[in-house]
Amino acid sequence: MVERELFVFWQFNGDNQSFCNNTCPYCYGQDKHYRHLWNGRVDLWEQAFTRLNRDIYFVFSYGEAFGSKGFYDCVDLIGRHPNWRLCIVTNLSYDPERLILSRLGREKRVFISASWHPLGVKDRFVEWEKFKKHLLLLKAASIPVHVHYVWYKPQIQWWPQYFMWLDKNDFRASVRRVIKFSSGFKVPVVNKHVGSKFVLSDYTKVEKEYLLASTCPKVIEYGLKLSSPKGQFCSAGQDMILVKHDGDVGLCADKPDYKLGNIFDETFKLRDCLIRCPAVVCGGDYGMLHMIDRRFGDLPKQLWNDTFISQVEGIRQTSPVLYPDKPKMLRCLEAIKNQHK
Repeated sequence: MVERELFVFWQFNGDNQSFCNNTCPYCYGQDKHYRHLWNGRVDLWEQAFTRLNRDIYFVFSYGEAFGSKGFYDCVDLIGRHPNWRLCIVTNLSYDPERLILSRLGREKRVFISASWHPLGVKDRFVEWEKFKKHLLLLKAASIPVHVHYVWYKPQIQWWPQYFMWLDKNDFRASVRRVIKFSSGFKVPVVNKHVGSKFVLSDYTKVEKEYLLASTCPKVIEYGLKLSSPKGQFCSAGQDMILVKHDGDVGLCADKPDYKLGNIFDETFKLRDCLIRCPAVVCGGDYGMLHMIDRRFGDLPKQLWNDTFISQVEGIRQTSPVLYPDKPKMLRCLEAIKNQHK
């Protein structure tokens, strides 16, 4: 039996409180300290990941990876291993040319989840032009890209114009509900309280409809309805781990302090079986690739050569991009434009 790739969140430079050059009002990293925590020990990291003896799908999604210390050291490390790949969640404010020219870029083993944050920058008009320029550079280099946009009330009015440009240029694009913290775990602010019955109270009717029309059923169930995954079988610890800057290994991004060991320990081993999910909320697209709910089909046996959000939503790179219900999405966008005239 062929083992599935190991999905590794690698916090090489720290968590969401670490470096980022955006100042988004809805940021997960509540009180940023903007420190760089990269230890510089490429040799030790490479030995540690090699000892796992797995094909690896790395994810950089904490802070702004491109501006983090050690970023290109890590890119080059991953590039040296033909069966290792990298997905980067980034605001794409940094020029990606060096990444494109890296071994990962040349061999098309790097994928970009580009998050556009108009309220996180000083001048959204100037930065949007830069964002588009960088997207087109990646497209010309055949690097898979999927754009994210946070469905945050003050910036929803601008999404129709952004989406139209992205769609015209065949960029896949998804919106995601806002997250904030309550009682020690993350909840979408669109719900009145944890356990509410799918009440998207902060949105107008058409804003709710767009969110639902552009989101896959499994993410609707666990990301919007907030159905609890607790007790469900999951491959976290077996096919997915979170590795902190000091080498400590957590179960996943929602249970980072569920410690499995330290990756620098030569005796560290991955779990050899599924786990019953200990989390109250499954907080992201990555979880849909690992948490088992047969109503939504089997987990993928292998990951695509693509961003993980593309795989969760089942949206491949086509021209034009094929969404599950694009006509409804376009009708909603027109209505959103009209409600802000």
